[in-house]
Amino acid sequence: MKIDDKICGERIFLRSYDKSDVSFVSGMWFDEENGKYLSDPTPEFIDDVFQKAFDGIEYCADGFYFIICLNSGERIGSISTFPDENNSQYDIGYCIHKDFWKKGFGTEAVLLLMEWIKQRGGKIVTAEVASDNIASRKLLENLGFTVREKTSFKKYNMDISFDSYIYEKEL
Repeated sequence: MKIDDKICGERIFLRSYDKSDVSFVSGMWFDEENGKYLSDPTPEFIDDVFQKAFDGIEYCADGFYFIICLNSGERIGSISTFPDENNSQYDIGYCIHKDFWKKGFGTEAVLLLMEWIKQRGGKIVTAEVASDNIASRKLLENLGFTVREKTSFKKYNMDISFDSYIYEKEL
């Protein structure tokens, strides 16, 4: 799903994903270092099913995909959210390009998205994070998220899995 307006913050804004973002997000998500803790595969494990889903994310009916941009317009990451059928619980995922790590952009993007979710009537935000992804865990914990459960996930079409936590925050 798309939105017409930008979600604006102090240093960044979020805008809906479009086809011009394909090379940016694929370079980030499928990179071994940048996408290490994502469920997306590295390029050699992308099959036709995954490619079709990836090619269609601009028109995803189940959620919202946003690009995180500096106020100058430069792309620095992505963030997405998927509401439940009642629009009360939203699951989020995010990825900051490694050139912009450790500068607070992930925190700012998550805060912007949570405020947008709250304005839409969302009550709970969840996020799954690999237990080894210390930076992302700290980001969520610093924003008041708590661990709801321990679980695991696997990278698509690969023999790599991660123990993980489902974090939750009431808005």
